[in-house]
Amino acid sequence: MTVERRNHYRVLYVQPEAPAEVIKAAYRALMSTLRAHPDLGGDPETAARLNAAWHVLGDPEARRRYDLTLRRAPRGKAAAASDPATWRADRRCPFCHMPFAADATTGLRCSRCDSPLGPAPAGDRAGGSELVGRRRGERFTRNAMVCLRLPGQAREHTARLRDVSLTGLSLLCREALPRGSALRVMAPQFDTVATVVACRAAAGGQHSVHARLLTLELLKSGRGVYIDVAA
Repeated sequence: MTVERRNHYRVLYVQPEAPAEVIKAAYRALMSTLRAHPDLGGDPETAARLNAAWHVLGDPEARRRYDLTLRRAPRGKAAAASDPATWRADRRCPFCHMPFAADATTGLRCSRCDSPLGPAPAGDRAGGSELVGRRRGERFTRNAMVCLRLPGQAREHTARLRDVSLTGLSLLCREALPRGSALRVMAPQFDTVATVVACRAAAGGQHSVHARLLTLELLKSGRGVYIDVAA
């Protein structure tokens, strides 16, 4: 997977101060006139980036919030990843950004991507402090294959889960994931949306990914108890 390092304005080749009609025209030109749409022979990954940029910049309120994140963007390698925890206050799916009307509770799922919207049990108590080597909750060692989904991609990836806690997880995958990006991890025992806090190169062309849980749904179909919340 190619890591997108440009912001949404650069993806659409417009300036941050561009009016809405210019952004709309740029998106349409890239998708149709320049034949970026897959139906016209374009690359699906490029089209996904264009759609993601338009999804944000084409919505005035979403664009306003995005502009604020650009002004507050951290600098330097030691800077922490931007906090995506505002998904609950904004009532937007942390994975695909689809708005939802009800409060985020256990059992609620996104109407667009079917991601679980129930907050992770210890997400609030974690205080957004999930860091590599500093996880507050007890880690449960796992060595299992899980299904990995990434925003803007239709196909699923496989990853090897290494450990999980009430605040985060770590896994090995072949994709290099940027800090602050969302991912959905699906296993027989749980379904979760998490945000990447670190991604490092590992042996065999793999990447070691550490992520903080945003949402979590424990699945009844899974055998045994995966996490004991009361422990």
